[in-house]
Amino acid sequence: MTKPTKAPKAERSAAKIAFDLLTAEDDGRVCKDIPESACRDQPQNFLIHVISLSLTKAADGFINPKLVLSWILTAMGAPGFFVGLLVPVREAGALLPQLFIAGFLRSLPLRKYAWALGSFVQGACAAGIALAALLLRGFELGLVVVGLLALLAVARSVCSVSYKDVLGKTVGKSRRGTATGTASTVAAAVVILYALTISSGMFEKQYLVIVGLFMAAGFWLLSSVLFLSLTEEKGATEGGGNPFAVAKE
Repeated sequence: MTKPTKAPKAERSAAKIAFDLLTAEDDGRVCKDIPESACRDQPQNFLIHVISLSLTKAADGFINPKLVLSWILTAMGAPGFFVGLLVPVREAGALLPQLFIAGFLRSLPLRKYAWALGSFVQGACAAGIALAALLLRGFELGLVVVGLLALLAVARSVCSVSYKDVLGKTVGKSRRGTATGTASTVAAAVVILYALTISSGMFEKQYLVIVGLFMAAGFWLLSSVLFLSLTEEKGATEGGGNPFAVAKE
């Protein structure tokens, strides 16, 4: 029987150095609340979480409905009611589907695949929005952007439900806040730099906004591929029922 492939030693060493620098905690607490089998892979998994989450959070900023998408629709002649739909569609699409998909996702022993799929779909939707901004105008642009945003929001809900479970199985509790906090800081810095570039007036605003949409697509697609390299142990699948069916019982 072939043995599972191990990550290169240099890669593990780099991940361990980054892990130690960011967490700076007593090694005795490292594996306190994750499976012992996941302990060896925790530094590498931690780094994958930070990079993947940094990419997706930055992508969120690049495709912000209130600022970016509303500006695109307004500047390119889409009817005003499409602008008014952006935020409700994004919020409803990200929250309501969780009621229906949470049970199914929790029935999966490995949930990194669900997160990777959700990130991939978000990237594809962002690329579609960018292409629409290049090729369409007016009503057609508004219709396509709102439709793709709705699909993006549903994919985002898949990521939201599956992420906490994956994080809980791959990174110790004392390190989870550091992982998500570091990712938020990195993403915020990237988005601020992008916003400063737009406001500088050095480049045409419409050009930069569309480039930002393509960058968001690339960030989501890259994070999807990267997340698949996580070493995730199979988890419990109990409690994976539809909440409405459970309520009837």
